[in-house]
Amino acid sequence: MRIDGAPVFVLHRRAWRDTSLLVELLSADHGRIGAVARGARNPRSALFGLVEPFRELQASWSRRGEMATLSALDSDRPPVRLVGRALWCGLYANELILRLLPRDDPEPGLYAAYSTLLPDLTEPDRQAAALRRFEVSLLSVLGLMPALDRCATDGQPVQAQAGYRVDPTIGPSLAPETGSMPAGEGMDRVRGRVLLALARGGEIQPGDARIARAVMRKLIDHQLDGRPLKTRSLIREEVS
Repeated sequence: MRIDGAPVFVLHRRAWRDTSLLVELLSADHGRIGAVARGARNPRSALFGLVEPFRELQASWSRRGEMATLSALDSDRPPVRLVGRALWCGLYANELILRLLPRDDPEPGLYAAYSTLLPDLTEPDRQAAALRRFEVSLLSVLGLMPALDRCATDGQPVQAQAGYRVDPTIGPSLAPETGSMPAGEGMDRVRGRVLLALARGGEIQPGDARIARAVMRKLIDHQLDGRPLKTRSLIREEVS
């Protein structure tokens, strides 16, 4: 099989043999692809300097088995420059894709969500909301996202001021009022406004950012089945 000029993003790369790279690509039409970039670390190679994470490219490859062999790369767009916390957030998104998206599973919706995420990460005040939207998109296109705008037990719409518990397999259910938690915030009782903002891709109030992150972490950790994410510790180190 030969593919010519397919739009891709580079998710990951590592050195292989003397001058080559093993790379993971995200393609809208072909899903996640594992490929060999032969000679890509040689300055005389036409692939040299192009195999960079977060860069959108037009890739050509041939494939007979599990791994493809890159034959050409081209780009008419400058790479997105991520530094500091934005870099770790981008690496986190890449790691999520590598962990949760099987190879050869085309997901155009995920490609579009990733394309939107990267420029948003360059704006510090938009990073958290951008990551939440991407996490929701990733789980949704993979069929792993429970509906957060309806109560799992009775199908009624989630109410903004009501409190809910969130089960990662079925979604929210009403949580009883408690005198010890008047604000109703915590993983045992999440305000409906947080769930609605996540479900609709809306703006999350600054005071709700922590709990929104905790809700998404719970849903993602369920899918990871106990496997840790390396980038989470890197993000904590970056902001500490």
